[in-house]
Amino acid sequence: MPLPFSEQSLINWSAPWLAHLPSVCREVASSADLKAALNAALLHSAAPVLSGGGLPLHFIAQADLPAGAAYESHIHATGGVPTRLNLHDFFNACIWLTFPKTKAVLNARQAAQIELLGVTHERGMARDALTLFDENAAILVVSDAAIGEALRRFDWGNALIAPRAHWDEPFHPRADARAALYGFGHALLEKLTQPRKAMCAHTWVVAVEPDWFALPLHARLADLDARLAAQLAVIELNPRDFCPLPVLGVPHFDADNADETFYNDARVFRSGRLRLSQL
Repeated sequence: MPLPFSEQSLINWSAPWLAHLPSVCREVASSADLKAALNAALLHSAAPVLSGGGLPLHFIAQADLPAGAAYESHIHATGGVPTRLNLHDFFNACIWLTFPKTKAVLNARQAAQIELLGVTHERGMARDALTLFDENAAILVVSDAAIGEALRRFDWGNALIAPRAHWDEPFHPRADARAALYGFGHALLEKLTQPRKAMCAHTWVVAVEPDWFALPLHARLADLDARLAAQLAVIELNPRDFCPLPVLGVPHFDADNADETFYNDARVFRSGRLRLSQL
């Protein structure tokens, strides 16, 4: 079965927050059989894509999830990712294809928490943070630490306005860039099919060397995936560690933000508490 046209038609592949997704995602979106196309894409991945339990990943129908089975536990134990014919699950699959190592680590940690605490209405702090990352994270990569530090201080001028010339251009990656944002959360990407100024990502900052931006996009993403997986395998995540970032305020993400008055909306670009540094 295909992704319904009503869902396909909402995807704007010229949106800058989708520029980093592999081209196969666009092909899969319009395929006659979404699940089969996703599984074919996995077979053509540069390296095997594995679940958090180390099993070959594959996409299955939602109806194939056994009654009473926890979603993350099932993926961990079988490699099968229950997938509905909607944008939420489509973008989840796209992120598995883009950041497979990071998704596997998140799956392993979620499954471990479920094994420890069971499935309850109260996830607890660790699962809350893991879920925030999985659903709504964006990854801010910076070679200029001041940009990330400004974001943590809610200093929009020094995060987004003053260094505008140093932000990467999504469809034309620049070797001299010092900052770039990559969407990770599949719920975030789903929401951005109907973008609004107030939409915020839970942003995770990753520091890199200046020459990182000289890498081609596919190499950047592979390296970023490995870095994120290594971080998330050991760090004790806390929901307060994320930095809120209105996505349309990212330079080159919305033509309107070329005018500095775009950032004068205090309802969107708020002051707030300081964020903890991320390892």
